[in-house]
Amino acid sequence: MGLRRALDDYKRNRESADVFPGERRTQAGRFTSSNRRLVHVDPAGSIREYSYPLSGFHGIASSRFGVRIDGTVTWFDTLDGSSQTSREANAVVETVHELETFDVVQRDFTDDLSHATSFELVGESPAPLEIVGFVEFAPEGDSRVGQLVHDDEVVELYHDREHDYLAASTELTITPEVMEQFDEILADEPQSFPRGGESESYEGSRLTGGVSFRAELEGGRTTVVTTLSDIEDQSRSESLARITDRTQRYRAPSQFLTAARQSMQSTDGTDQLVQTDLHVLDLLSAPTGARIAGPDFDPHYQYSGGYGYTWFRDDGEISTFLLEADERLGLDAGEQHRKSARFYLQTQLADGRWPHRVWPRNGRLAPGWANGHVEGSETQYQADQTASVLVFLAEYLATHRDSLPTEMALNVESALESGVKGMDISLEADGLPTVCENAWENMNGRFTHTAAKFLHAYSSIATAPLNDAVRTHAAAQADRMYDALETMWCPDEDIYGLRLDDGELDTRVDSTTFSLIDAHLAYEAVADVDDERRRRLETHLEAAFERLWTETDDIRGLRRFEADTWRRRGQSSEKVWTVSTGWGAYAAEKATRLFPSTSRQFDPTAWADRLFAEIDLTGSLCLDSGYLPEQFFDSGTPDSATPLGWSHAIRLATYAARRSRNA
Repeated sequence: MGLRRALDDYKRNRESADVFPGERRTQAGRFTSSNRRLVHVDPAGSIREYSYPLSGFHGIASSRFGVRIDGTVTWFDTLDGSSQTSREANAVVETVHELETFDVVQRDFTDDLSHATSFELVGESPAPLEIVGFVEFAPEGDSRVGQLVHDDEVVELYHDREHDYLAASTELTITPEVMEQFDEILADEPQSFPRGGESESYEGSRLTGGVSFRAELEGGRTTVVTTLSDIEDQSRSESLARITDRTQRYRAPSQFLTAARQSMQSTDGTDQLVQTDLHVLDLLSAPTGARIAGPDFDPHYQYSGGYGYTWFRDDGEISTFLLEADERLGLDAGEQHRKSARFYLQTQLADGRWPHRVWPRNGRLAPGWANGHVEGSETQYQADQTASVLVFLAEYLATHRDSLPTEMALNVESALESGVKGMDISLEADGLPTVCENAWENMNGRFTHTAAKFLHAYSSIATAPLNDAVRTHAAAQADRMYDALETMWCPDEDIYGLRLDDGELDTRVDSTTFSLIDAHLAYEAVADVDDERRRRLETHLEAAFERLWTETDDIRGLRRFEADTWRRRGQSSEKVWTVSTGWGAYAAEKATRLFPSTSRQFDPTAWADRLFAEIDLTGSLCLDSGYLPEQFFDSGTPDSATPLGWSHAIRLATYAARRSRNA
């Protein structure tokens, strides 16, 4: 099913200059989720599932909705007038479809493994109307799907273990839809669904994942519900009883909104930006607390390696940023911190390090290309990932040691001790990390960023509440890292280079080197940061901002690194990244603690303000939904994973730091 939809999108977008054809884009629209289902609602009200990494369920592959009046169907995706917003602290997505004399208000809400889509008529319809819809299911991601229609009221779609159900709170007329055949898949023109009309045979109608339906309105309302289940965990009769219960529970808008209110965490009095960022981190979280990098828009790896996995760099950085924001803003995020720590303890390898990426729902090794250390090679390994996790664990232990259960505290201490040994494996005699992959996962070398994360991790461990032997060793290693960073300095350009490549310093500017600021702030608790080092960090940061800054008619922000060629499509220059822009704002905000205010004319607070303004809710890099996509074309077209968890965590921590500065 997924490949059919990818090929359909390819046909529709293959000539576009700033869209990658065949992807499942989420830049437009909004998400509603539980920690097991992640459902996207596009601006026309169509829903699609991104749940597999969180729960193992594939669910809905595509859909569309509309109205039928006097036998004539108007699909919502053909209307010019639709608007969308989020309600109930982002738990509900509300889409208003504007027709000539009336509106249809659509509300979407996700609760555990159920998703409800309610429709309410507002105004006067010229004749009785019905809600019409088409939903394509892909249980277990397969195209060999069976369909059962129970008593003409509930549709069941299944492959093996995954069984998906659809029903409505009012009378439902169901028509199974046979999906594209080989000749249609290979044809130049895309197909539109539903086709309308019955399948030619009963057999064909029961071997398809597509279903079209008409739902009557009662009192101007109806609610369509889908639920997902594992037949080994829940019998068919139990699943049918559950979806019947849900269709009645969400029958009226008042019941619908009450259920949404009860499901969400309290956010009373929370700033909108904070609420949005916390919501996004929640969207991307599995029950384990681990987070996917972003909704997986490229599941067939055509233009990327996929995003629906937990990277230990992204997740470790998010955890640390959330920990910092919680300390400053009082977010009551203790349970999130505990879940993160437990997940890292569960997934740490025997040598003290972490794998490339794992499935968030269970911590098992996921498809990846940087597991060289698992295979027995250091080069195809991203050593900064281990350092990022260790920074969080050390800072978590330092701030929450007294409130942790004894066994968990001991386990964290053991993980940190083992992690130090893991980082030691990656060091060479000169004190720098060995040749490995970079944070952007697109080149090998000995990177300034990797060294900075090691300095940060060793320094954090050296000051954590651990035994003296571990602290003393970590402090000595931090001293080595501090001295070794001299190798990465380029005096001719007053910057820290990107990497050592076969012994030569690559003097491109890379936004990952913003990590030098936090690393040196952590090192200050171990030993002195000398004046010359502060001067170098200052000139480096200033040069990096100036060289990476990009401004067009539509967007403003920082590029990832100089000569970055990834996902340019029809664009000749590097794209702007929200991670880089947010990271720059965060580094500038923190830099005020490192640089003497009278030292030079470089003003980090001015850059902090300038960069943060672009990722703020009204900034050029923030969508109307409040989401931050990973990248932007110069035209202002957003691209890649949306929303990206790393960007939102950086924005949250930067906002918290700014609040403290301005308090």
